[in-house]
Amino acid sequence: MSLLWLPNTLTIARCCLAGVVAWMILSLLPGSFWPFIAFVLVALTDFLDGWAARSLNAVSKFGAFLDPVADKLLVGFSLIALTVLANGAWLILIPTVVIVLRDTIATIVRLFPNVEMPVSQLAKWKTALEMAGIGALLLAAPLGIHLITQLGTGLVWIAAGLSVYTLGLYLGAVIADVKRPR
Repeated sequence: MSLLWLPNTLTIARCCLAGVVAWMILSLLPGSFWPFIAFVLVALTDFLDGWAARSLNAVSKFGAFLDPVADKLLVGFSLIALTVLANGAWLILIPTVVIVLRDTIATIVRLFPNVEMPVSQLAKWKTALEMAGIGALLLAAPLGIHLITQLGTGLVWIAAGLSVYTLGLYLGAVIADVKRPR
């Protein structure tokens, strides 16, 4: 039985479950570990779909496009939910706006025909920092440990800085490619 469908199915599931995670954050925090558990499990599908695609030799253009979109949905929805819970406190609002805006611009640019914008290694680190920061914030809420909240917030701020930097790199490469004579 062929499992070539597995990587894209995991990615599509991550897209759909991003909204469920956000709902759990809004509904169950700060008193529950379930939003943290759900976020970690859904975030793990990012590793699993990439591993499955490579292992099964099932890498596809669709998967290459959708995988970063799924990450952006999970991160964006989770950050927006955390921002709502924090009543729009600037400490989480500013990096949330920066990250969501960057991710929206990057996704729109990827939609243009003939624009190739492969995910850079630095952008993968940015996503890892976003997920670690969000995970820390979700864990800190039921534990009530301020140090973990500070760590999570710091990681999200670093990821926001990397968001601006990587978007600049992407847009610079796209502009250079557009200006290149054909």
